[in-house]
Amino acid sequence: MRRDVIKVKPEDHEKWLSEREKGIGASEVGAVVGLSPFETPFSLWLKKTGQVPREEENIAMKMGHLLEPVIVQLWEEQTGGKAVKASAPDILYIDPQNTWRRVTPDRIAWETRDDGTRSRCLLELKSTITDVSEDEIPDHWLCQVQYQMEVTGIHVCWLCWLSKGRYFGCVRIEYDAEFSTWLCDKVDRYWLDNVVGGVEPDPIAASDIIRPSEDGVTVEADSEAEEQLSELRATKDTIAELEAKSGLLTDKLKLFMREAEAIVSNGQVLATWKTGKRGRPFLLKKTKQEGR
Repeated sequence: MRRDVIKVKPEDHEKWLSEREKGIGASEVGAVVGLSPFETPFSLWLKKTGQVPREEENIAMKMGHLLEPVIVQLWEEQTGGKAVKASAPDILYIDPQNTWRRVTPDRIAWETRDDGTRSRCLLELKSTITDVSEDEIPDHWLCQVQYQMEVTGIHVCWLCWLSKGRYFGCVRIEYDAEFSTWLCDKVDRYWLDNVVGGVEPDPIAASDIIRPSEDGVTVEADSEAEEQLSELRATKDTIAELEAKSGLLTDKLKLFMREAEAIVSNGQVLATWKTGKRGRPFLLKKTKQEGR
């Protein structure tokens, strides 16, 4: 760990949140560079400048915190490493030269190398309902761990995930100086120009357009907009055709089933049409081949 890094341990979670708002946290870096699936530079700017209230903790966030000890245990069993228990509470690590760079690693740990020696590393713990592959790590996760390694000076991070409550995986990520420098440059510009300077970030999603429409105002279509409109019309036509075909096939299958509640083949249920409190919905079931 960097000797000059500032370490702050707030009294409670609420004070940690207040300290975190004084800069850019690791989970926000993906939004800063436009790689987050949940946040845009503009929506993050609204929060950082106090124009919208702080997001309340939802059940997904709460479950993420509750499952952290489980994911730590799985990592320890798989790798032989050991997490530092004292690193579990909310602790802020702050870059002393750029105090808006603020991170809170999920854990600091000791990894065991092939030669039996131990070295310090970070743990980033994720619980998710999506499938995750070592070969296709989400971009905003990679931004998060590189930013943490840059600020703390600990240049190895184990990214660990528990997918759908039953699939565990982890990958060892090393510090990338070139990428981290680019990332921090983006963070610095965003904080100084947009948050402190008050410059509104450009919208990158329709959700960023929060102002009402203006009466009588029009915009002339350019070649790109014309192409997108044409593609959208073709897509909607295709969807309509497929929905009509889907409805026709469903009706034929219902006529085939009559009073039966399921279609089976070699003992496998292919579709159901059961009467219940909400009517009699027709449901397709995944085949064994599709479920793999």
